[in-house]
Amino acid sequence: MSTILTPARSIPLPQSMHSTLGGKSIPSSWILLWEMPFWALLLYGSLVPSTLVARSEWFGVPMKLSDLLWISCTGFYSAAALVNLLLRRQARNYGGLLLATTALFAYGGLRLAAGPLEAEDQLAMAFVLILASTAPLQAAGLLSAYSPSETRAFLNRLVLVLACISLIYTAESVLGLGLRSEINSTVFTDFGMQRVRGPLYGPSTGYFLLLPAIGWAVQSLFSGQSRTSYAVFCTVALLSALLGLGSRAALILLFLYVCSLALFLRKLKRSEFTALFLAGLSLAVCFLIYSQADTQRLTKFEDVHRKLTYETSWNVLETESITNLLAGQGFASVWPWYRRDALRTESIALGDNLVLTGFGPSLYHPHSTLLELLVEFGLAGLAWLVFLIVRICRLPFVAAASNGWHVFSLALVVSLLSFGFDLFIFKEVRVNSIWWLFVCAAFQLRWQPEAGVL
Repeated sequence: MSTILTPARSIPLPQSMHSTLGGKSIPSSWILLWEMPFWALLLYGSLVPSTLVARSEWFGVPMKLSDLLWISCTGFYSAAALVNLLLRRQARNYGGLLLATTALFAYGGLRLAAGPLEAEDQLAMAFVLILASTAPLQAAGLLSAYSPSETRAFLNRLVLVLACISLIYTAESVLGLGLRSEINSTVFTDFGMQRVRGPLYGPSTGYFLLLPAIGWAVQSLFSGQSRTSYAVFCTVALLSALLGLGSRAALILLFLYVCSLALFLRKLKRSEFTALFLAGLSLAVCFLIYSQADTQRLTKFEDVHRKLTYETSWNVLETESITNLLAGQGFASVWPWYRRDALRTESIALGDNLVLTGFGPSLYHPHSTLLELLVEFGLAGLAWLVFLIVRICRLPFVAAASNGWHVFSLALVVSLLSFGFDLFIFKEVRVNSIWWLFVCAAFQLRWQPEAGVL
């Protein structure tokens, strides 16, 4: 017998309910049924080209069918988690992040309702907040039914699926399988090859979910519950996709992750093996990717459009009163980006992404979560960001943590730096959802007594 562990009590579960993909068994039937909506939507959003996704307009807001289904899926898991909480009095501790994030979105909604936007943009950005809220709510709801061992098994399945999806994306970019349309084949060609991308993630967003996935794949090397072949396959596939993004941010984050591993594991017996393994994989994948790529792009850090966006943000800080700075400009008051993003997708991909705000020229959205939080949310955004950083940065310091726990939790810590490179949390709902799954799983696993053997 094994147990579901909560801060208050333990509830026995039959052994047949546990599964460890990558280990010796397969998921039980109730788990397959429970996860079916999530997997169906994830695969739909990962493999179906955006041009084939049905679109409709509600209340003047252009919406994709995949986004509406994602909201429905979140409603299902949230309702199930609420019923479980009310009937069985079982609550998961996610470090207060779920409550804090919900409060942040609520504050954004209140400021949006009182803001100066026209009705169409106001409704569109309200839809953005609804979509953004689905990511943490779905992650918490989905994992609320699981014991720690079942959560580990779910992460094994999630990382394997991400590795397979990433392998398809990488093969299309490197080998040119002809899966992309003619129009999509003409963008992102400044890397000497097609940069790795697909419906799930793009060159500027992929690292946000790939880095935690790589962390989980590598930690499997330290776990006796997963096969070495599983860890090697997933690590190679995910690392290939990360390097094939052609993203300077991705390379910076990967370098910082490897350095952080070296610092944390320098005194442990398997640290040399881990360093050599990662170095060998990186060299092999780099040779495969960069034999076809143009590395000059990775050495150019000047970005005129981003520079204009930072200058505009600085103008806000210089010209606004202390009261307005503390309260923030209000969600979408500076960057009401959704309708432009939905209606002018192709032109944006070709470089038509500058707008004129009340404070100067800028990219049509801030391309930085930090700027979004500081400019439009003010003190509330800063407080949420500090709270998130403190909570996640404590994860590697769990008492009696194992090598595997350090490998995984450090990937989450380094992924926080992604907030400075693009707009996450509020944009790219599927990318955010996967990141939140890793975060919620980490907090759930942190509470188990056997965290030291993760």
